Amino acid sequence: MRSGIYYDVKNVAVEDRPVPAITDNDVLVKVRRAGICGSDTGSYLHGGLRYGVFSGMIEGHEMVGEIAEMGKNVSDHFHVGDIVWVDPTKARKIGKMAADVCGTFAEYILVENAAQDFNLFLLDKDIDLDAAALIEPLAVGTQGALSMEPKADDNVVVLGAGTIGLCATAGLINHGIKNVIVCDRNDWKLAIAQKLGAKTINVRDEDMGAKLVEYCGEYQDTETHMEHMYPELGLALQKIMQSGIANVGAKLPNVQLFVDCAGAQPMLLESFKFCTNNTKYSIVSVYSDAIPVPGSIFMSQANVRGSAGYTLPIIHEVIDHITNARTPIKDIITAQFPLEAFPEAMEKASDKQFKNIKVLLNMDL
Repeated sequence: MRSGIYYDVKNVAVEDRPVPAITDNDVLVKVRRAGICGSDTGSYLHGGLRYGVFSGMIEGHEMVGEIAEMGKNVSDHFHVGDIVWVDPTKARKIGKMAADVCGTFAEYILVENAAQDFNLFLLDKDIDLDAAALIEPLAVGTQGALSMEPKADDNVVVLGAGTIGLCATAGLINHGIKNVIVCDRNDWKLAIAQKLGAKTINVRDEDMGAKLVEYCGEYQDTETHMEHMYPELGLALQKIMQSGIANVGAKLPNVQLFVDCAGAQPMLLESFKFCTNNTKYSIVSVYSDAIPVPGSIFMSQANVRGSAGYTLPIIHEVIDHITNARTPIKDIITAQFPLEAFPEAMEKASDKQFKNIKVLLNMDL
């Protein structure tokens, strides 16, 4: 089978590799679409070790496909020709360690110990294959957005309008969150967020705090009563404000949740300035450097939580989201290439000058 192989920084190739052999409990899936992830482009640009992508192996973990062959012990839920999504964290018996080299940049992928609602998920036969290729990143974004259990009337801010940020945005809107705001520096990405139903802030040109107050209203501090300010304290606070230590009395936006999908330390630190009582932060981004913890996190008793992967309920919610086209999430697909053009696809997906969000390998081209 033709396969996309990672070797090293900016060194990938398309080669022939053996079609995986199945056992009695396995399923062979013919890949129809495969998405290029940030971990794939990160490996291409910086080396694969930090991303779990190893030299000489078939890359890729986002996909949709159809069953090509089944072992005799596989459940009769499945049939040859069924359209399926494979959970890359469970496709092989070793588990998530092999997720990023699950092998979706190839004509076929092996699913060991295949089981419904474990590592193999049946999809509608007429599902949009391009949209279905987004199940994995949409699940990651939705998990990050919903892990802090936002309510419908919460004001939720998504930092970053890349693949995961837009997937988090779509997941929130699909879940019924009414006021979602997306922050980024690129107008063309923010335009897609608007199509999904979000308000937007270009943090390059606009003041994040002021715009958030406009979109979310001002946070009302019920524990401080400025009308009872006495002269000595007032003079002391003026000195504090003049020194730049704190901006006492500044308007703070009434935001309940920030979802960090940008991986941009300045934007995250800016959002920390807007902590109020028990503000929540879901960190989906991967940072290579340490993030300083400001005093605002302590004083506001903010809840900061990391998010990775996805749960079974999230997978089902995302499959329903895509099956019924509940948001135009498909608009994040900006380019498609045939498998034979894998090196070109990786170069384009990695090039910040090339306006792309999600690049697909389309095995039908």
